[in-house]
Amino acid sequence: MCGHLGGEVLGQLFSKAMLVAVCVALCGCAARQVTSIAMAQPGDEDLSCTVLKQQIADNRDAEAKFRHKDKEVENGNVAKNVASVIPVAGLVIVASTDLSNEEQVKARSLADRNERLENLAKQKGCTP
Repeated sequence: MCGHLGGEVLGQLFSKAMLVAVCVALCGCAARQVTSIAMAQPGDEDLSCTVLKQQIADNRDAEAKFRHKDKEVENGNVAKNVASVIPVAGLVIVASTDLSNEEQVKARSLADRNERLENLAKQKGCTP
């Protein structure tokens, strides 16, 4: 009888410890700082048409990669949320959900940066 009672207490302690670990992991994920790319940068006005064109192309490539990565993260999060119904292990799985939206922020900031660079290219009379 005493051994069964001790196992039950250990199980409750383990469950509480897992819950605390999940909360800590989620707080760390949600609090992660994401740095976006500045829309306007020093020296933009001095860029040549060739450099503007190259930066715009590079930004489009990077934006596409961030959007692709964002879709992968989103799909992974859906799978993790489905797996969260598994007792105890589900808490650990759901704690690894990525809540940062880092890829979305970076893709959007690259699109904004390109908008700025495209306006500069038009002002300078650069050919498309």
